[in-house]
Amino acid sequence: MLENLRRGMGLALALVTCPCHLPVTAPLLLGLLAGTALGSYLSTHMEVLAAVSGVLFLGGLVLATVDPGGRRGSSSGVCRSVRSSSRRFRR
Repeated sequence: MLENLRRGMGLALALVTCPCHLPVTAPLLLGLLAGTALGSYLSTHMEVLAAVSGVLFLGGLVLATVDPGGRRGSSSGVCRSVRSSSRRFRR
């Protein structure tokens, strides 16, 4: 359950922070931050926003794809059981 939530949140983060979506998300973010020092800084230094967006995008992809328990080949048990069941039906 928590693994699915982590993967879903990682994919959502990657989708929102994808650098190719920056022409849409940058004005939205700058509009939300209007009148603040951070909004003023980001409006003059868009390269910082692009770099942070890229790092968050990669972090979201890592969250969505990397198994935190380090269980490699966890699906191999499924493959073995399918192979063994297919052998039973060959005659």
